[in-house]
Amino acid sequence: MALIVTLVLWLALRWLSRNGQRAALATSLLIALFFAFNQCLVVLDTILEKLSQFWVHTGYWEHPWFLLVILLVGAVPALDLIFRRLKNPVLWSNYLNVFALILVLLPASNAAMARIREPAKPIIRAEGGIPLTAKPGRLPDIYYIILDAYARSDVMKDLFGFNNAPFLDRLEQKGFFVARESRANYCQTPLSLCSTLNCDYLKTLIAPSTRDRDPLAVLIRDNLVVKSLRPLGYQFVAFASGYDVTECPQADRFLGPRHPADNFQMLVVRMTPLRYLPLKIDSWDFYTSIRERTLFTLDNLSEVAHDKEPTFTFAHILSPHHPFVFGENGEDVSPRAGNDIDAGGRRSRNLANSLAYREGYRKQAIYLTKRVEQAIDQILAKSPEPPIIILQSDHGSGLRHHLNDLERTDLRERMSILNCYYFPNRNYEGLTPRITPVNSFRVAFNNNFGGKLPILENRNQFSTYDEPFEFVDVTGRLDSGQDRGRKYTPPDIYPGMVH
Repeated sequence: MALIVTLVLWLALRWLSRNGQRAALATSLLIALFFAFNQCLVVLDTILEKLSQFWVHTGYWEHPWFLLVILLVGAVPALDLIFRRLKNPVLWSNYLNVFALILVLLPASNAAMARIREPAKPIIRAEGGIPLTAKPGRLPDIYYIILDAYARSDVMKDLFGFNNAPFLDRLEQKGFFVARESRANYCQTPLSLCSTLNCDYLKTLIAPSTRDRDPLAVLIRDNLVVKSLRPLGYQFVAFASGYDVTECPQADRFLGPRHPADNFQMLVVRMTPLRYLPLKIDSWDFYTSIRERTLFTLDNLSEVAHDKEPTFTFAHILSPHHPFVFGENGEDVSPRAGNDIDAGGRRSRNLANSLAYREGYRKQAIYLTKRVEQAIDQILAKSPEPPIIILQSDHGSGLRHHLNDLERTDLRERMSILNCYYFPNRNYEGLTPRITPVNSFRVAFNNNFGGKLPILENRNQFSTYDEPFEFVDVTGRLDSGQDRGRKYTPPDIYPGMVH
């Protein structure tokens, strides 16, 4: 679309000016201003904010149409120069062609160097899956539901004032095993899900010297759990999460809202004035897309039960992780212009303070808990055979999580997780109150498919965002409770969509 619009604009200017070179220069100017619009808006806000220090320091979010007028007024003399005063447009076109070539070569060379370098590869994993057996008849559907950053019950109550114990009690009444003292193996989503879906610790899956996160996405999409279930006839069903690392478009069925804009498309739109036009295209809005994907997953999880083949369903729900887009009753509280987060994404989506995080998280968790319980009831009601359900969080909440500072992070909060299991045969041997996700499918396979997998030691490992594979084992520190009673300070900002 960008190329077509550029070509049409050039042809129109060429027809008006009867000069292809001048039309090309004018087109370049207009296209550059179009795609630089959002960055110009940020620069304008920053300049005004800096200047305000000389009177009353404040933040500025200028109306986009104000900038558009400035750019259009500024473009008039520039276009006059191009069409009327420039003596040698061919020379300037040559300069710009060389400059454009350099702009293309820079990222192209980076991409080439990344290919040349030896990439980190998954290690110590056989090509096939785990040998499993099954009884004759229809096999149970398997649901792996991940609630991103859902805090463990005690943490939820202590830090956010939400008592979800009745929810857990009702799950137990339905036949679930609730691991009420469970902790995550890792403190970041890709690390945690990669480990869980491959039934092992990352040190045996990925080269320890790497800083490259790409193998995590590879191992999440091409995971050991699915490889082990395929020989039994299972189909892989995945719901769109909106988070690139956990998207599995290669699944047998990849489900999501109709024609959602992907992250790249939304990025391009947010660069331009298009985002401010009165167009009813909800998929262009970051917060609307999160709400749509979350609601679509919760509404359609139980529909998988109608499939004729047995299914393994992977549903990563980006909630109650911020940004907070659901109120206590599901109302849209998306932090757009004028609220706690920046004006519609012109700057990074950072929460204003810990009070905003605490309140937003509590309300979103309350709504999500109600909807998840409804989804589970529907799954149980619609399944022709009682299913296997693993309901889990990948890591705890982030109220007092510092991305790159272990000592300032509340480990109890960050590592404590929701962890619940439903097995049709009620054989919960191997499950303990402190079981960690690395053993989730080991136990599920052993108890339901004749697996003979050893149960691994439950370990909890912390790593920073900048050095994701430099692990610090904090199991003993958590077991001893040495940090109990310690006072923590929240981070200065809560970066948007960092898992």
